[in-house]
Amino acid sequence: MNSRTYSILRLMLRDANEAIMFASEIDSADALASNPLYRKAIVMSILNIGELTKKLSPEYTQMHKEIPWKKISGMRDFAAHGYHVMDNEIIWDVVSYSLPGLVDFLHTQLDGGTNQK
Repeated sequence: MNSRTYSILRLMLRDANEAIMFASEIDSADALASNPLYRKAIVMSILNIGELTKKLSPEYTQMHKEIPWKKISGMRDFAAHGYHVMDNEIIWDVVSYSLPGLVDFLHTQLDGGTNQK
């Protein structure tokens, strides 16, 4: 893994962990809806992850088809352009169920990847 990919993955991991940490302060999509600070923080982290996904090389994403890269970048686009109509259940599902799997993948990649400069 080259240093650019390594850096992108580290930033993705940071944002995913932050979103999960923010979500740990609330307990449901309803709580998310009633707390705009946590909602914005979580959605911003999701948006950042999607933006970083777009910076990964096509070769890297092709090698790791187990991750839904297009869905992640699509969620970014929706967050950026449709924030006010985003469904809280979808946001909650992403942070509760999808991001932990992404975190596991990123740990595997970063712990096993070499940081070539």
